[in-house]
Amino acid sequence: MMGEMMAKLPAFAALACALCLGLEPSDARAQSIDAPNAQQDAYIEGNLLFLAYHEAGHVIQDQILKINQIEGRLAAEEIADDIATWLILPDPDEPEQDEEIWAAMEGWQRSANEQDAPFKNPHYPDDSERASRIACYLYGSNPDLYPDLAKAYSTAIQSVDCGEEFEALHADIEDWFGDHLIAPDSPGGALIRVRYDAAQGDLAAARAYLMETRILEEMAEDISQFIRLPRDVALLAKSCGAGAAEFRYSASARQITACYEAVDWFIRDAKGEIQERQVAASDGATGDEIGSGGSRVKRRPRRPGG
Repeated sequence: MMGEMMAKLPAFAALACALCLGLEPSDARAQSIDAPNAQQDAYIEGNLLFLAYHEAGHVIQDQILKINQIEGRLAAEEIADDIATWLILPDPDEPEQDEEIWAAMEGWQRSANEQDAPFKNPHYPDDSERASRIACYLYGSNPDLYPDLAKAYSTAIQSVDCGEEFEALHADIEDWFGDHLIAPDSPGGALIRVRYDAAQGDLAAARAYLMETRILEEMAEDISQFIRLPRDVALLAKSCGAGAAEFRYSASARQITACYEAVDWFIRDAKGEIQERQVAASDGATGDEIGSGGSRVKRRPRRPGG
């Protein structure tokens, strides 16, 4: 990144990826998805990591950017996605550390493909748009490394220059984080404290998966170590009720909630995703059509002179 501050963010993102990639599946985790399948693990962990960093993005908007996220809900969701994407993008010096960001992109695209029509909600980007935005930033971060990604999302990204979009996001991150990045060996800020509620039935396996991967702890430690938050935040893993396959953030409670139902959903979804990849590979599919019908990526607003 530009200057001392921007030099720290790639290291932060690389650390986040390295911590996640360094987790070896234990026997209990393998049992929770019925097989010690590294592809399934990468898909599950990447999507859960994106959700966790997305909610961290809401925390940053609340505590650092002072954004009213209720009045500008759609913009707040897009900013949270952008922060999550930026923090999971591979470091330029270690481009092979891209499993998590690929998993998140595939997760949103898979969700979009399973819908009869684009899901439209005034408060959220549609799933296809989310996949396309991630694809554009990933491609723009290193076009020489991801030419097939440009082909796969050719329709979605044809109206923008993804390299310019990546640089615009780069500039926004620099502006958003400002002096809140913590220099090495400097005192940290507030903490994100993780706690797990009990769970029953299938959700007990989801709880065990979260605890053993330490996805929540790694995200909490990364944010607390590298970004100076003014106030502590609780990160509570719990059952949120049937159909609550999501992570949430409450500004009034200063709490991120990681719903076991979301973990259970991705554990189940991973099996179908990997099976589809295997079928596509056996049919000789290149994957170029993965995002060809996706929502168009919109040009980021530019600051004056940008």
